[in-house]
Amino acid sequence: MVVFVLFAFVKSDSGFVKALEQSARAATATTNPIVTVSAVTNFAWDKLFIYGPYTPVDRIHAQLGFKWSEAQKTHIDSSDTFYLLVFVKSSNVVRHVKLPRTVGEFQGLESKNEFAYGSDTFKVLSTGAGKDTRFTFSATQ
Repeated sequence: MVVFVLFAFVKSDSGFVKALEQSARAATATTNPIVTVSAVTNFAWDKLFIYGPYTPVDRIHAQLGFKWSEAQKTHIDSSDTFYLLVFVKSSNVVRHVKLPRTVGEFQGLESKNEFAYGSDTFKVLSTGAGKDTRFTFSATQ
């Protein structure tokens, strides 16, 4: 049973990452390369927090306004291989996703890393080609 639950979480994270990647790929083929995160989520949320590599867990707790018990288990504070996307609804984390840096990077998180539902639009740039394509996401607001 534990394996099934763990597989379900991995599968849903993988599904979100693939959906975001496909949306970014489609967007970069247009004259207005924009991705909206809420368009690729299938769950309810109010706020999205995006944390870059090596973000201290205490900073996450301070910004969320509560202690999130899973924060330490993500290892965001000791890894440079992913961005941590934390979705919150009514002061509860409803989902978190590790976005591998091999897929994409977020720019400008130093000035703003909190996005309300509906204000979660990012301009997308791509580098590389085919399987080696990487995306750079920059907040539009």
